[in-house]
Amino acid sequence: MSFSNRDTVKAELVGTDPSTDIAVLRVQTSAAALTPLPLGDSDKVQVGDPLVAIGNPFGLDRTATSGIVSALQRLITAPNRFTIDHVIQTDAPINHGNSGGPLLNSRGQVIGVNTQIETGNSASGNVGIGFAVPSNTVKDVVAQILRTGRVQHAYLGISGQAISSVVADTYNLPVAKGVLVGSVTTDSGAAKAGLQGGETQVVVAGQTYVLGGDIIVSLDGKQISSIEQLRDAIAARKPGDRVSIGIYRDAKKTGVTVTLGRQPPSPQG
Repeated sequence: MSFSNRDTVKAELVGTDPSTDIAVLRVQTSAAALTPLPLGDSDKVQVGDPLVAIGNPFGLDRTATSGIVSALQRLITAPNRFTIDHVIQTDAPINHGNSGGPLLNSRGQVIGVNTQIETGNSASGNVGIGFAVPSNTVKDVVAQILRTGRVQHAYLGISGQAISSVVADTYNLPVAKGVLVGSVTTDSGAAKAGLQGGETQVVVAGQTYVLGGDIIVSLDGKQISSIEQLRDAIAARKPGDRVSIGIYRDAKKTGVTVTLGRQPPSPQG
């Protein structure tokens, strides 16, 4: 690992989290030689905020580019094919080699870690759409790695999608809001608790839905109306936690208690 004063030292890998594309490295050097950047609160970031991205695009070390927050709450795919939530989108030029570099706000605080770019169908470089893992996610992941050397994500074990008003009206669903359970992963906490997936595929307004399975409407008494809310609720728990999930099955409201598992290496693993 190299620093701005051109010193180069060996780094030890403390731990990684493929589900958020974050790693922690340890270096043996004097604390006086390091000036850490403060982590900001990514929950306070707003669209339009000015940003600076720092990295080594194409091997050009210590390159700074500027832009704004283009959008919030984006979803991207992690290296292990799970979804990273609450991602920050920016138009600050980010290219290959920027990954792992900081995304700074106007106060010099790190509000994200650059991770991916959108290149379009034929381009290989920046097209004005880059993504950063939010700093609040980084804080949680780093804390777990430093504490135990690894990160454990709670896992429910379903695929699903939010009910749209059109689907609810067209197919006379018992509720207008909730998450349709499309499939249930074998041997997952959801499967062991008896959650049921659907069997009938329908296309409404160009979107494919799977009907006939359970409809999740709450978790531990908190209303669930989107897949993002469900993922957030699960992410706030630990493997082994028991959660009460309110569902509609065959138009009747009921519930199941699920013991959350540990996220596997990949969605199929």
